[in-house]
Amino acid sequence: MPRWDPPFLYGSREFSAEDLALVTGTARRFGRLGFAEVVATICENLPWKAPNGQLKIDACTQLLHGLEAAGLVELPARRPGHVVRAAAERMGTAPPNPVVRTVLREIQPIRVEPVPAEEGPTWNAMMAVYHPLGFRRAFGAQQKYWIWDEATGSPRVLGGLLFAAAARSLAVRDAWIGWDAQQRQRYRHRIVSNSRYLLMPAVAVPHLASHVLALALRRLPEDWVRRYGFAPALVETFVERPWAGTCYRAANWLCLGQTAGRGRQDREHAKAVTVKAVWVYPLFRDWRTRLMAPLEVAPDGELDA
Repeated sequence: MPRWDPPFLYGSREFSAEDLALVTGTARRFGRLGFAEVVATICENLPWKAPNGQLKIDACTQLLHGLEAAGLVELPARRPGHVVRAAAERMGTAPPNPVVRTVLREIQPIRVEPVPAEEGPTWNAMMAVYHPLGFRRAFGAQQKYWIWDEATGSPRVLGGLLFAAAARSLAVRDAWIGWDAQQRQRYRHRIVSNSRYLLMPAVAVPHLASHVLALALRRLPEDWVRRYGFAPALVETFVERPWAGTCYRAANWLCLGQTAGRGRQDREHAKAVTVKAVWVYPLFRDWRTRLMAPLEVAPDGELDA
């Protein structure tokens, strides 16, 4: 069956013939209003919303581009000044790299806290400057964290973490879960990826890395519920040589094996990248049940650009 013959599944939503007619009809009738207005109108009229009530703008945008590529809709031109979603995020000034060489108890308590929107550019710059992989942007739904201590009497940035959209398809992960392609497409948003983890280069504190992971994962489900209306069930991450994933092992993560050596956006299987070890951490004892429990709609942003 062709990709867009109804009923078809997009994200976690099944589109009927009536839904498809509403989408294409709205794009045709209201195209003069501009692309952003068409997307918002479709989301309101379907309705297509995340569990937290927000319109699923990102997912609808991607659906429309797919329909346009198939010749099913003609989209209005984007207005001047429209920001391409795949562009790099705004950068500020990176915080200083503190020299911290001590034992963990001397810098307790460690705080892992969400990054406020106004501090996002500073966090972005920190990752771009200090992380070995650099940083341009996060994919899909996301939560950024600061790592702080107050051993000097005032808050001091020791690093940060990013949890974002999981890989579209991952052989060792998907085999371990035991789901099929349709289940993966419907429920992938319940897996999040620890796509960046940084302790500043001059920070050398034994056991700090695994301690921070424990603090972050303890609060991640509640923070995700606050942002997106549901709690993830599983966290994944990727570790490439020369790193061995020692802190993940110490924090009780499970190593499943290795990636196939393709990037997350390589749908044509044409671009070779470094093979990485795949680590996962279940956030709940009943994580398998939670992973594929019924959910009326998935959150905005679960489909990455």
